[in-house]
Amino acid sequence: MKPKSMIIAGLACFSLGVSSMALMSARSEASSDDLYRELKPFMETITLIQANYVDTDKTKSKDLIEGAIKGMVANLDPFSQYMDVEESNDMKEETEGTFGGLGIEISIKNKTLTVVSPIEDTPADKAGLKSGDSIVKINGESTEGMQVMDAVHKLRGEPGTKVTITVYRDSSPAPKDFVLVRAVIKIQTVKFNMLDNNVGYIRLTQFMGHCDEDFTKALQTLKDQGAKNMIVDVRNNPGGLLDAAASISSNFVAKGDTVVSIAGRNKSSIKTYDSDGGIGWKGGLVVLINGGSASASEIFAGAVQDHALGVIVGTQSFGKGSVQTIMSLSDGSALRLTTAKYLTPKGRTIHGLGITPDVVSDDEYYSKIYVQLSDEGDFEGFAKEYLLGHPGFSFDEDNVEKKAIKVSEHSMDTLKPESLDSKVLKDFIDYAKTKNKDNSEDEIMRDQPTIIGRIKEEVTRIQKGEDAARAVALMNDSQIREALSVLKVQDLVKSRDRDN
Repeated sequence: MKPKSMIIAGLACFSLGVSSMALMSARSEASSDDLYRELKPFMETITLIQANYVDTDKTKSKDLIEGAIKGMVANLDPFSQYMDVEESNDMKEETEGTFGGLGIEISIKNKTLTVVSPIEDTPADKAGLKSGDSIVKINGESTEGMQVMDAVHKLRGEPGTKVTITVYRDSSPAPKDFVLVRAVIKIQTVKFNMLDNNVGYIRLTQFMGHCDEDFTKALQTLKDQGAKNMIVDVRNNPGGLLDAAASISSNFVAKGDTVVSIAGRNKSSIKTYDSDGGIGWKGGLVVLINGGSASASEIFAGAVQDHALGVIVGTQSFGKGSVQTIMSLSDGSALRLTTAKYLTPKGRTIHGLGITPDVVSDDEYYSKIYVQLSDEGDFEGFAKEYLLGHPGFSFDEDNVEKKAIKVSEHSMDTLKPESLDSKVLKDFIDYAKTKNKDNSEDEIMRDQPTIIGRIKEEVTRIQKGEDAARAVALMNDSQIREALSVLKVQDLVKSRDRDN
């Protein structure tokens, strides 16, 4: 089998080979820079360390050379890395879609170990970690100066074991400890639902594995079910394979039009990825992004934006626009090297800048009381208890028995009866106080829409299952509601244009 290399457009990757021609080219360029003369002080340093350093167990040739390589590569940029054999195998596991850990994508940003995004439905996601969080300690050890792969090894471990990470968040006055239980991470990259008014919704968590095939099937299924408009959600999607990003984008970009270009060391050798036409989606489109949308997610959003195929809604994306190539070395280790930067169809550079949304919609804010109630399991507990005491209960107003109002009845309670949501919320407040007397009624009332929305989600989960609960949760998402509003305006404009 011929050795080869693979271009990736995200934070996950796996190890392949590098051609001998590439190595010969590297050696040729190095010779012109008198590499061997420059290596003399390096070899002298190793000799002096081995002859004089106090701890002889730290002076093995292999360890010294690996340390030197890691330092050399780390000095290039935050995304280039040297991976020893164990780290290289970890990358293979990650790309194949199943691995042990917390379900968190990390990188170095402003010289700080930073959460790019938690992966949906993983321990990190359920614990409430957010894009942009700074990890300042792992099990009490400072992360200052720690390389990404070293942090990954400390975060991973046997499923069921615990790890404590200390996180600093801009909105918090002090760092906070999160105790997470490691699990086998199984990534479902594509989820989809039909929302109201013939709007399809596809959630894409990573550009990995068979995600392009799964995405195309989901898009075709929703189209067959009557979807006229589509919301594609790549929030907290850290990226993945460049080919997957180009393939998924091709479902929307016209055949033959540019999806993305990559420019390497030689600017004259720009490589362009053109659309193959995909299924040719022609309906309305909104793409949701946020600060956790990186790399391949930005390729997709940039292609949609530059070709004016839809509206980008959310917050500024991460700004990871460089391409890494994974090259295997002779001993099974690997080099993850930044070899190019990618450009949107209009030639815009994303690296360090990100994609600016057409419509800014802030990330969902969860109040202190909401987070506390959620962490203590009060929403799930209340839903179970309430349904036991109210058999046949439904939030569906069409199923609620309506009583005719007598002409003689004119009190406000009769003319304007208390809403079902208000009644349930009062019962929830009583329940929450029995669980924790410090739960504030005023704080719960101030966060009424979010709290009643979560109660509906949990009730639906018990009554109708996970898929139905997911649909309720989606409709409670403020950015999805903003996307639906945008699509509604698009439909009105199209209707007006047809009438004219």
